[in-house]
Amino acid sequence: MSSKNQGVFTNQDVIDANQKILDAIASGDFATYQDLTASDITAIEPESKGYPVHGINFHKYYFDLYSHPKMTQRKEYQQPIITNVITMSNPHVRWLGGGCCSDGCGKGTAAVLTYVRLDQTMTEGDDGPTTKTMSETRVWENRDGKLINVHFHKS
Repeated sequence: MSSKNQGVFTNQDVIDANQKILDAIASGDFATYQDLTASDITAIEPESKGYPVHGINFHKYYFDLYSHPKMTQRKEYQQPIITNVITMSNPHVRWLGGGCCSDGCGKGTAAVLTYVRLDQTMTEGDDGPTTKTMSETRVWENRDGKLINVHFHKS
């Protein structure tokens, strides 16, 4: 992800920033997640039972939960055999505001990224790998020359 050209980003910059946040989720890297996420982020997701949530603390809970010693000692908790992988299928970027254009010039103040999210995992005792799919939309804002995730909706 670059902030070349005085904070003008490309479609690929948005996709790269999004993959970085997905990789942070898959690996439990809250520091990277926090660096790419607005402290006042809003979200609607299955974990919130479809209700809007505000702020990063809701999401931090899940990072803390899966690394908590009592959680990892539970018999039904199983570490993946290999690292979880989260992939975007068919990502599409649309720029908003600031004289943006449809060709991905990145001159807008925000970008909406839509994609199908594929979560791949395999744990001890599974018959094979598991892939979960969901639709996800993330809104990225150009804040002081840096792409920051300000909203997402997952279903």
